[in-house]
Amino acid sequence: MEKINILILEDSVEEASILTEILSEHYTICGVATNLEKAIDLFNTSSPDIAILDIFIDGEREGIQFADYINKSRPIPILFLTNSKDKLSFTAAKKQQPYSYLLKPVNPYGIRFSIELAIEKYADQIGQLSTKIENALQVDNKLLIKKGNVLIKVAINDIYYVESDDKYCYIYTEDARFLVQKSLKSFAETLPDNFVSLHRKYVVNTDKILSVYPTDYTLTLRNNISLPVSQRHRKQLLDIFTIIK
Repeated sequence: MEKINILILEDSVEEASILTEILSEHYTICGVATNLEKAIDLFNTSSPDIAILDIFIDGEREGIQFADYINKSRPIPILFLTNSKDKLSFTAAKKQQPYSYLLKPVNPYGIRFSIELAIEKYADQIGQLSTKIENALQVDNKLLIKKGNVLIKVAINDIYYVESDDKYCYIYTEDARFLVQKSLKSFAETLPDNFVSLHRKYVVNTDKILSVYPTDYTLTLRNNISLPVSQRHRKQLLDIFTIIK
């Protein structure tokens, strides 16, 4: 469980410091680059989830060059940040299909909202984060869960089980619990095959099953949580346990 990682390309020490201060409360700054070469190195070593790029670095459009590198190697959401208002720069930046184009000075609330919208657009699930207090987006093999104003990143296979709570559900990892605005049924449909429904209230990650007790049809997960298994799922449980034992 961790906050989402943001990579910043900004050659002004003062502006990079301001940007880091604004974002670090809610996100992890995995690196601040002051030139294209360092930005590429950070991108390849720190696995950012989103990039915020100043267009002009030492008078050159290195932000646009870096965006082109990102899009050709491992596309992630990109936000361009600049104090330039010339049409040529805007046109060049637009070709890299950024998720937002922000003018300096940075507005703390505006940039957080832009980050959430960028992630929503990337996941093609508009409104799931920016308009709801607690919700989750599935991006590749992880969930981005909004908890208050913070976006928490959870690897899907780190989930032990999911519990229904009417139109909501609780997501449990080894040491944390998250409430999201999704029904168990709709959420379960997005999960991989190792997640199975063994009770109307629970969906379990079979990779996390430690032991099964056929006498009373309960199972124990690797975090020592015990869950019941409904009668109609008992055979399915024993079949799974035979496979994973």
